Amino acid sequence: MLYLSEFSVANSAVGMILPIFFAQETITPPAEIDPAVVDGFMTAINLVSIVGYLIMAFFCYKIFQKLNVEDAWFAWIPILGTYITFKAADEEKPVLWTILSYIPCINIIAAIKSIMAWVRIFKKLNKSPWLLLICLIPLVGSLLVFGYAAFT
Repeated sequence: MLYLSEFSVANSAVGMILPIFFAQETITPPAEIDPAVVDGFMTAINLVSIVGYLIMAFFCYKIFQKLNVEDAWFAWIPILGTYITFKAADEEKPVLWTILSYIPCINIIAAIKSIMAWVRIFKKLNKSPWLLLICLIPLVGSLLVFGYAAFT
């Protein structure tokens, strides 16, 4: 049982230690950044993201064409691309899994199901599902794996 005297001892010990943990130096702010530089940087990031999306959509489109999936052009449209992925993997309820993919917290389960779908797709293409591990390499991993699957 915790008595008031013990609590005050623990409280005072914490009270003496906390300032050490929360101590911060005064940091002088950096020189003002030109807004044009920030705008240019953000524009470059957006362009790279759009180009990356278009390349991945093209690779998925080619993969779905190889599998003779009806409506392979769905790969170009974000939510429909998720649907066609589940459909290409012969998932029982592709509409349900597509909806679950966009619901917070539940989408973790749907993401696992999506990985399982890509494993099935790679097996249908006679490619090693272990290639999907290369997707863990930032920026270029997915481009390499899906480009290889689309064109070999």
